[in-house]
Amino acid sequence: MKIRILGCGPSNGVPSLSRGFGACDAHNPKNIRTRSSALITTNENQNILIDTGPEVRIQLLKANNPKIDALFFTHIHYDHMGGVNDLSAFLLDKHDKIPVYLTEETARYFKGQLSYLFDSNIAPFELNIIKPYEPFFVGKTKIIPIKQYHGNLISIGYRMDDFAYSTDVKSMEEMGFELLKGIKTWVLGVVSSKRDPNKPESIKHIYLDEAIKWIERISPEKAYLTHMGQKMDYETLCKTLPAYIRPVYDGFEFEA
Repeated sequence: MKIRILGCGPSNGVPSLSRGFGACDAHNPKNIRTRSSALITTNENQNILIDTGPEVRIQLLKANNPKIDALFFTHIHYDHMGGVNDLSAFLLDKHDKIPVYLTEETARYFKGQLSYLFDSNIAPFELNIIKPYEPFFVGKTKIIPIKQYHGNLISIGYRMDDFAYSTDVKSMEEMGFELLKGIKTWVLGVVSSKRDPNKPESIKHIYLDEAIKWIERISPEKAYLTHMGQKMDYETLCKTLPAYIRPVYDGFEFEA
């Protein structure tokens, strides 16, 4: 299985209009982060796209415009689905129709706000409603959707074989942690390395110290950090984290 991190940034990207690069070194291109998404190529050479952020068109062009065989959504926030119209135009040009896997809540949002993408005969997407913890298959690859708490929303993490992708998460049920046991590679969303004493505790994302505890609990061979904000400088993280925990960058590829 091959994974390409299309984007690894937070909801406002890095640099952002309001905060610029923050603590990140502006001279290091690995600190330029578009909104988070990933491309998974299974052992059967099927391409699974996780989320369609606002820059998905640019991200896919940089990945040589691959054929998309399935689309997974984690949740309805704009930074994870704002580019879906660009993807639909690409599919319509190719006369393709692909399966989309999403929760009932996310499907209701799309049908309400973007009904033209789903309700017509030429719509490029086929909706497949998934439920947390109930496995489904893309080809021969078994997918386990894992329930995550993300503020007042439920987001979905995905386990595929020995790999898992978990972003936009503040907490999980014990069943989620149990289902993650045995993975060898984990991509985990971490928005900030430091807590701000002048701001309320985040109810949507884990911090770096929480992420390290989760990673130690699950014990993957390798953990990669994504969805990183302006306090998460790439080189600083590389110098301070254990060798088996690494930050990613846009376009980063690895085998799992």
